[in-house]
Amino acid sequence: MQRRRFLAALGTTGVASTAGCASVLGGSSNTHLSKPESQSVRSANLPYPAYGQELPEVTVPDPIAGTDVTTTQYDDRNVLITFFYTHCNSICPFLISSLRQVHTAAKQNEYADDVAVLAITFDPKRDTAERLREYADMMHVDVDADNWHFLRPESEQRAKSVVQETFGVTFQKTGATGSSMYMFNHLGLIVLANQRGYVERAYTGDDPKAERVRTDLETVVDAQS
Repeated sequence: MQRRRFLAALGTTGVASTAGCASVLGGSSNTHLSKPESQSVRSANLPYPAYGQELPEVTVPDPIAGTDVTTTQYDDRNVLITFFYTHCNSICPFLISSLRQVHTAAKQNEYADDVAVLAITFDPKRDTAERLREYADMMHVDVDADNWHFLRPESEQRAKSVVQETFGVTFQKTGATGSSMYMFNHLGLIVLANQRGYVERAYTGDDPKAERVRTDLETVVDAQS
């Protein structure tokens, strides 16, 4: 696949060059939003799922709820997906905070049943169920709602398979070998997919704007009404 080849070529330099909105050319009649303004890179040439492409299907455990969640199981909900780790002190809080604001707006405006939020960690060694629950409390996320899930791959190898190889989200561990104080350099990404499982928008950068995500989501929800 082009995504895999692009990812292999991207390497660590790709992590550093992901600022800005991932507006791309692509898509089909399967989407409700218009083509993004930027047409510099086609969806098929990006490492992550982008406008008009089908959302990849993977199944990942939700250790807080004690269930497995499949990314494509929601045929009646739009899906917002991001990738993070709880010890991150840079982009991850912005990603989770943006999605929390969108989730809150959905509840306040009575379309929460049309949305599912999936946040997948790529640090399963430290992000246990207990740690994810603590992080949810710290970030004021309602994980007891049935439309928000913190997902944890079973192992570091599985995390690499799901996050980097399937979704094209690059991450690289930094710090001394064997240390528990490691961090990650990684791509910041939020993906919005509609009820039919097609990507409407892929937002990248170090500060995705919640208002932009919320507005796009509401446009998609209205179009499906």
